[in-house]
Amino acid sequence: MTNAPIIKRLKAGRVECTVTFTEAEIAPAEEKALHELSRDIEIQGFRKGNAPMDQVKDKVDSDKLFQQTIHHLLPTTFEKLIESDNIKPIIHPRVEAVSQSPLTVKIIFIEKPEVKIKGIDKIKIEKKEPEVDEKEMKKMVDYILAKHKKIIPVEREAKSGDQVTMDFWGSDKEDKEIDGIRTEGHIVEIGSKVLIPGFEDALIGMKKGEEKAFTLTFPEKYHAEQLQNQPVTFHVTVKDIAEINMPELNDEFAQKELQSKDVADFKKQISDSMLQQEITVEHQRRERILMDEIVKCTTVELAEELISEETKQMVGEFSQQLQQQGMTMETWMTQSGKKAEEVMEDMKEQSTTRLKLRLGMQKLIDEKNIDISDEEMDMVIEEFLSQATPEQKVEVESSYKKGAQAYEQLKWQKNVEKALSEMLK
Repeated sequence: MTNAPIIKRLKAGRVECTVTFTEAEIAPAEEKALHELSRDIEIQGFRKGNAPMDQVKDKVDSDKLFQQTIHHLLPTTFEKLIESDNIKPIIHPRVEAVSQSPLTVKIIFIEKPEVKIKGIDKIKIEKKEPEVDEKEMKKMVDYILAKHKKIIPVEREAKSGDQVTMDFWGSDKEDKEIDGIRTEGHIVEIGSKVLIPGFEDALIGMKKGEEKAFTLTFPEKYHAEQLQNQPVTFHVTVKDIAEINMPELNDEFAQKELQSKDVADFKKQISDSMLQQEITVEHQRRERILMDEIVKCTTVELAEELISEETKQMVGEFSQQLQQQGMTMETWMTQSGKKAEEVMEDMKEQSTTRLKLRLGMQKLIDEKNIDISDEEMDMVIEEFLSQATPEQKVEVESSYKKGAQAYEQLKWQKNVEKALSEMLK
């Protein structure tokens, strides 16, 4: 660039560079642009892409030529600006065309903004002592025993505790069938209370093949609004009745079916597992609170370009999650009743918080001199790759070499974990 660019360092890490190009710089870029655009230009007497450039220039769209010329000028321009003015961009720069003659563009680089952390040492997060609730422990034991239950068909009247297979449908006050209720082959355990109050009790005394109609009023807070507080007559046909035999929890059963030495050992395994889960949940709870507090303690002015880039990334991540669930963004918005503008506004707010947290964490990591050593990273990566198949390992191993993007992302994650862990001691 012969003409010296005008550099302005603004707030929020924005660096505004106004660049005016000389004819000598423009000519080769414009020639490349013309050659590319000539592929779609038809000029009598010439094959596409082989017409003289002066004739192509008369035919080509001037706006397209201008944009394509800028496109070819930018890579070298970016490199020179970054090197000569020591610019350290953290996202791709934004470019605005200022004028065609002389060809002038404004390039906005975004550097990491200044971050201040205040009051972080005053954060105190209550630590609850994890414990196993006896009722939850009993539920877990019953759940495991239920996996070993035996279902024995019986030819008698249904009683509490039996498993009943039935068909049913519902009608309203005018004896018209209600859409969405008809069900075939539905299985329920009498006394489980999974159906609306009164339904399971009405099955007691029924026999296989018997039909019965009874009217129940749906609860006020039922999930289907159209049925709330509404009387519905259910028409039930019992298809099968079975007795549920739960195993007796004794030492012999624990050894044979539960891979435990005895009942006490089985219950200890359950208790230890549940306690570890409680410890994990408590740690995650304290981490979430700590991260919220870090955001509150972080002061940083964020450029709109940075927020916009983060928002696009979050939308992309969310869209990918929906795709994994077999859903599109449009379907999700329809089901959730959200408009595109509302989704973007929500994402913008979340992206602002995420940026503040990331920048605040980076500041803390720097201030506390936290840095996972190469030896520690070797162990982390070795453990991470040990979970992969030999084929997967060959495929991703190079991505986890020092300096590679995946390596640096994993290192950042471990630095964050270390910083949070030290603050939660």
